[in-house]
Amino acid sequence: MQRIIQLLCVCLLASSLPGATELFSHFEAGPRLPYRHAYYLFLAGTPNGCEDCYVPLLITKDPLDEIAQASGKADCVLIITYERDSIWHNEGMIAVAPGEVEASPRIIHMRGRRYRYQEISSTEALKLLEKPLGTIPISRPMLPKAASPGPAIDDLAAAFRALN
Repeated sequence: MQRIIQLLCVCLLASSLPGATELFSHFEAGPRLPYRHAYYLFLAGTPNGCEDCYVPLLITKDPLDEIAQASGKADCVLIITYERDSIWHNEGMIAVAPGEVEASPRIIHMRGRRYRYQEISSTEALKLLEKPLGTIPISRPMLPKAASPGPAIDDLAAAFRALN
């Protein structure tokens, strides 16, 4: 018990020293997600049925142009939207390899398909993340959980809110 009291005293003393705020700032509560970029992916081939209606949203930490030049895979979040109006399904985490991104024609190869990618503003991404049900009334079946779950929609919204 005395050891715990001594430890608490050292922590209190250290927190009163100049510069302690910077030292302990990384212990702030709440998740800090470095996601800063959001891209809509538009199918570059012939769609199957209403595949065009379900527009993927890829959320990344680094720009896709930089991922194309990187040496390793980048962990990204994939969300399927309905008509870019609402979130249909959160697919969770996916790994994007540098060879899957063609920066010059702005093409990404994903899940056996080719997509043109277009970066959207943090404001537009935030609008979708804060209002995931959108404005178009559609039936939403219960979809299975993502194979590789990623950050919650609320946490992603907080990350984009910090950019505005």
